[in-house]
Amino acid sequence: MSRPTTLRRIRRLKADYAHTIAEYERRKKEWEELRPSLAVDHLLRIIVVFQYGDPRIDEPLALATHRALSKLGCLKAERVALWRVRDILEAEPPAGDIKSKISARVRQMPDWLLYLCAAFFSTNALGIEAPPRPKSASELKLSPSDCKAWPFLPQGVLVPRGKRERSFLDEMSVEEHLEHLDILQRPEEKRTRRERRFLDDIYARGPGIGVFIIRALESKQQQHATDNRDDGAG
Repeated sequence: MSRPTTLRRIRRLKADYAHTIAEYERRKKEWEELRPSLAVDHLLRIIVVFQYGDPRIDEPLALATHRALSKLGCLKAERVALWRVRDILEAEPPAGDIKSKISARVRQMPDWLLYLCAAFFSTNALGIEAPPRPKSASELKLSPSDCKAWPFLPQGVLVPRGKRERSFLDEMSVEEHLEHLDILQRPEEKRTRRERRFLDDIYARGPGIGVFIIRALESKQQQHATDNRDDGAG
């Protein structure tokens, strides 16, 4: 096939998929704009539980969350608790970016709590130095019901990790995890050829489909509903 013919085919394909490409770029931009604020809220949730809930590795995290919100007087208004903790952090000296103060709190947390809450997704989004992967990660994992909790908090505990073959997920970077999530949220027929090749490539890296999916754009709607409930409670 000659070069002019190839170029014409490329231009025709771009024209045919212009709407799909534009929608992908729109969603990608929306995600990039949304991700930092979700990450801040996520880490604030962990701070609330860490500072006020006395979390323990051998009990469901939901109990610590309940204790923390009760202590703050915000049992039915989580958003108010996040505002209060953020106000406390911002009022602490020295004056500066909230991220540096969040980072200081993160460094004080036990590694099992950060691992359980998938804190690395949020620290990566904010450019905060992530704590090292805990040794317990080789023996413990999130329960299936907690795997999709981000940017909210899990409810349960870390559970023993059974023996398994390495999954393609073990070979993925954080950025690939996020792109993987973005693609999976669209129906298969709306995925671009590049996106299908991307999925084929990562699935070919190793056996196992135990997909670790985080809620990203979906959580925007959930958070909006939560904010409305919290505003009514306040």
